[in-house]
Order: sequence, then C-alpha cells, then structure tokens
Amino acid sequence: MSDKREKKASVEVSSQGLLDELVAIKERLNAVETIQSIANASVVKKYVEEHLTTTHARNLMKECEVPRTRSHLRAQLEFKSNQALDHHLKPLRDADLLRQVVEDDGTIVFEWSNLFRRLPKTTIKAILGITK
Repeated sequence: MSDKREKKASVEVSSQGLLDELVAIKERLNAVETIQSIANASVVKKYVEEHLTTTHARNLMKECEVPRTRSHLRAQLEFKSNQALDHHLKPLRDADLLRQVVEDDGTIVFEWSNLFRRLPKTTIKAILGITK
C-alpha cells in the first residue's frame, strides 16, 4: 500500500471562486470545532480518554501530533503489516481523534483532528502520558 494517492487520467477544472468558497467553509468549520472543544473541554477530555484505552492508541496519537504517513507509523511503531496498523487506526479515525489528509503532492498522512488538537496542551500531555 502506497503513501501516495493514485492519479487518475482525468481533466481537472478549477475555479478561483469555488476554491475561495471551500477555504471559507473550512475556516468556519475550524472555528466551530474550536468553540466545541473549548466549551465542552471536560466532556471532550472524557470522550478522548474512553477511546485511548490501549498503549497502541496512545502511541499512535503521540506520533500523529505532526502529520505522519502510513509507512512511517508502521515502521516507527513496529507493526508487522498494514492490517495490524489499520486495526488500531480505524477506531481512532471513527472516533474523530485522527483524520486522514491528502497533501498537495498526493501523500496521504494522518494527523490529530481539530477536536483533539483544540484541547489544552496540559490535558493532551496528561491523556497521552507525556511527562515533559
């Protein structure tokens, strides 16, 4: 399985108006997610703790503080197969703690969702067991 998205033979059409609208929608969504995390920080913290019950889940979250490819995660966390990695990634993605992003060059990476990222840093460190 590659870390790059497959390119399809197709014609790409873009419009600056559509791109501007997409950026505006993303900014509004980010603002809503920020408000949600701040207003409900204790509820979000409890929700996150309920989903980070295994060492693998916490280690994946620690690694994905910065965007990471599937191959990096597999090598760094010593998973023997992509299926083993997916077994631990899927619940985190389903719980909206990690999100999959396609970068401009087509590379697929995993990173913290805004819901998790917007928690206070001290809370994140406590949940993930980071001492520094």
